[in-house]
Amino acid sequence: MGVREAATGASLYIARPIAIKSDNCLVCHGQVKDAPETMLARYGSANGFGWKLNEVIGAQIVSVPMQVALDRASGTLWTFLLMVSIAMLAIIVILNLLLNKIVIIPLQQIAGVAHDVSMGKLDTPEYVPQGKDEVTSLGESFNRMHRSLVNAMKMLDE
Repeated sequence: MGVREAATGASLYIARPIAIKSDNCLVCHGQVKDAPETMLARYGSANGFGWKLNEVIGAQIVSVPMQVALDRASGTLWTFLLMVSIAMLAIIVILNLLLNKIVIIPLQQIAGVAHDVSMGKLDTPEYVPQGKDEVTSLGESFNRMHRSLVNAMKMLDE
């Protein structure tokens, strides 16, 4: 396997030996006298005889212009990069949506209720926590503080 220079430019090649690995091949290619008559009539008796078991009698060589391999590798690279980019973009969008739904919107709601209470609107409805996470815990704590503030203000008015 390797690279060689050809008239059309660099080429990748792979070469494998063709060896006689079976006695069945020697029935036709061993001795000329043992070859079938139809084979002798078709190909003659000058070539293809006298082979021995495990002898290398030729080579199979496959050659491909280097540019074909480089183009395929480049195409594969760009496809891979495109797929990774799409996956990363999808992950970023999904994380952004989840962060917005799980953290940002509930914190904005708590901040809105806190703003109203700080401006003296004690009749502001409580934040309704959903879930079992830290934001829910914060909302529950804020609601307790809001109720305590309302009770304290009622005690002061009495």
